[in-house]
Amino acid sequence: MGLRDLGLLVALGAIWGGSFLFIKVSVSEVTPLTLVTVRLSLGMLGLLAYLSLHPGALPTTDLGKLVRAVWRPAVVIGVVAAIAPYLLIAWGEQHLTSGAAAILNATSPLFSALLAAQLPARLGGERLSLTGSAGILVGFGGVALLVGSSGGLTGAGASQEELWGAAAVLLASLCYAIGGLYTHHVFAGVPPLVPAVAQNTAGALILVGPALVLARPEGLPSPAAIGAMLALGLVGTALAYLLYFDLLVRIGGTRTLLVTYLLPGTALVYGAVLLSETVPPNALAGLALILLGIALTTGTGAQALGWLRRRRGQTGHPAARE
Repeated sequence: MGLRDLGLLVALGAIWGGSFLFIKVSVSEVTPLTLVTVRLSLGMLGLLAYLSLHPGALPTTDLGKLVRAVWRPAVVIGVVAAIAPYLLIAWGEQHLTSGAAAILNATSPLFSALLAAQLPARLGGERLSLTGSAGILVGFGGVALLVGSSGGLTGAGASQEELWGAAAVLLASLCYAIGGLYTHHVFAGVPPLVPAVAQNTAGALILVGPALVLARPEGLPSPAAIGAMLALGLVGTALAYLLYFDLLVRIGGTRTLLVTYLLPGTALVYGAVLLSETVPPNALAGLALILLGIALTTGTGAQALGWLRRRRGQTGHPAARE
């Protein structure tokens, strides 16, 4: 992984961390349904604009054939990996700080490992090692510390509304894990940009009708809310997907998963600096345990250390290049 890839990884963490800030600003003025519909619609338009400029990104020039081949799984991931988690996080952030939501959302790899251990190998199942099992316990111990301690999610003790918000964000993480496993199985061998476009397009088309009937805003939102929604759809969704799938191709899934470690930290900084959110000590301790659990469960921590050792060894050899 060279400096360019490292820069893209940091940029992706900063963008996705900022998404929780954009959600928090938006849901203060519009409903979660309105926000998610706008987010998916802008994400769809952004990705389609990219494809119009880079038609070679698709595996075929016959768009009709491609649509007929993927529309059913597109509906599934549109609902499970986009509509459901986006709505749950947006609803949850009506009761949580953006930083707390980002920390809880970081549990998605833990849910993914737990689910994969229950699946047969032909469906992408993987046996959970003793270290992985310990990692899941440590990670969810961090969730318990964050939600259940006397400091609560804001330092003042978790209210009933905050607990419901936390449950919604954790359910969103579970949805992400289910959607990721399904996408990996159904879209195996397909360029990764295809499920990204399919997910956003299906999600936008499914939601636009209900949003027009049930969630029409009574007035024009403030410039801040409009800017947050634009940033969430075009930057936090369309651009973020392009960076994510570029990294998947360039450095592989394991290294790209390192963005999980960057996202909640950046979200905490944004929330504290730009929204004056409180960051209680138990939130930082819970975050540390969740990230440690992810490192143990996925093996990314050990692999990252191995890469650093190899990198350090290569720098002393004049012929070494990456």
